[in-house]
Amino acid sequence: MANFNEQALTWLREHGLTILLILVVSVAAYYLLGMLTRTLSRRIQAMDGEEDSELDRRTKTIFRVVHSTGVVIIVSTAIMMILTELGVAITPVLASVGFVGLAFGLGAQTLVKDMIAGLFILIEDQYTVGDVAEIGGITGTVEHMTLRATELRDLYGTVHIIPNGEIRIVANKSRDWSRAIVDVSVTYEEDVDTAVKTLQEIGAAMAEHKMMGLLLQEPAVVTGVEGLEEWAVRLRIMVKTLPNAQWEVQRYLRRQIRLTFAEKGLSLAFPRQDVMIVGEPPQKSS
Repeated sequence: MANFNEQALTWLREHGLTILLILVVSVAAYYLLGMLTRTLSRRIQAMDGEEDSELDRRTKTIFRVVHSTGVVIIVSTAIMMILTELGVAITPVLASVGFVGLAFGLGAQTLVKDMIAGLFILIEDQYTVGDVAEIGGITGTVEHMTLRATELRDLYGTVHIIPNGEIRIVANKSRDWSRAIVDVSVTYEEDVDTAVKTLQEIGAAMAEHKMMGLLLQEPAVVTGVEGLEEWAVRLRIMVKTLPNAQWEVQRYLRRQIRLTFAEKGLSLAFPRQDVMIVGEPPQKSS
């Protein structure tokens, strides 16, 4: 028993303190990495003096990827050093990993492809955290991004995790500016010029609105008659907005169109069918 205690103390002196030091340094490196990334991110975001700007979103995205990659490096290095202190031969382990990696080379190719694609997404600034984008046929808000995958939350709250290597076409709906487009259908009995003038008045009033006016980048434009449908004349009003503001502007326009058209007695069209009964005998009067 005394011999065992002596051997344990000897092992603790020779290896235990080293392992403890490795753990302490790893934890310190983890927190230091977090502090550095947060501090640099805040300073870069403060350079333009704007909240939630394109620079802010891009900075957050890049530093999140840097932080997650740094954590992987710290943990991997700590594990390898601890295994060495425990007497585990690293060279055979690495050789076996290389053999397994060779055996599963096709699977590793997918991982490498995802990471390379993620790197190019960052370099080319295709999208950042907070952008609304259509990726792989799915539209939603980019919530998280790593070198391997992108997390996209759709309108219903579902989170889609898309490997970066599978992304072929990206439609960014938040880049620089957006456009609100509202189509209005009126009946053929209504005066088209009056309807167009009413839409122009609604667009001008929106620009003067204390809240909605801040979301616009250009005056609203009424393009005129965009289509002659079977049951309606289709008009269009559109306006250039701040990024991600198009949906709020469209909701405001639809509400104002409904209220203003009702005030002026202009009828909005709706699908209808006219049924004609042919060959029915005339009714005899009693």
